[in-house]
Amino acid sequence: MTEEQTSQASAKKAVASSIGVVLFTIAATFAMDRWSKAWALGNLTLHNSQPFIEGFLKLTLTTNTGAAFSLGSNNFAFMTITAVVLTAALSFWLGSRIARGQAVPILELIGLSCIIGGSLGNLTDRFTQGHVTDFLDFAFFSFPVFNAADTFINIGLGLVLIARLGKGDGNTEEHTKENSNGMPAAASKPEDTTTAPVSPEKS
Repeated sequence: MTEEQTSQASAKKAVASSIGVVLFTIAATFAMDRWSKAWALGNLTLHNSQPFIEGFLKLTLTTNTGAAFSLGSNNFAFMTITAVVLTAALSFWLGSRIARGQAVPILELIGLSCIIGGSLGNLTDRFTQGHVTDFLDFAFFSFPVFNAADTFINIGLGLVLIARLGKGDGNTEEHTKENSNGMPAAASKPEDTTTAPVSPEKS
């Protein structure tokens, strides 16, 4: 196998691996969101709260026609269209990066997949129920009731941010890397390669 063939095989393997991570993460987040909502609908009473983690989290079943954390709850059609467009655009952008063979950091790959999976979970609610099911409610301060999909979306955003910040740190470290003399590479003094002129021999 030639070097070019080896490189092509390695690139194809990387693309296949990235696709596997994306599909698994989207499927997992979507499945967990659907299961949790089905459990909430089957075991909780609308607008009644019950403790879940004492002093931290309680379960309060509500419905929401807006976006995550009840944002835009009075604009169902607009929020639904916006969610569809953003989810489709994000999916296309991620897919095109993978198809071009662009190296996507694993944290960013998982983060973007969590966002897509969570968005698909909430969109499924919108199209099947006309609203989103929320049931997670912080007990220690007033905050909009949310669901597992919202949680995955925010985890995804956090992972993407960490990946982006990490990439920036890596570039900085590369430019400030020190050489063996302890001096920055950019500031290291080049060696003097000139030789002294040879004096003619005395006769």
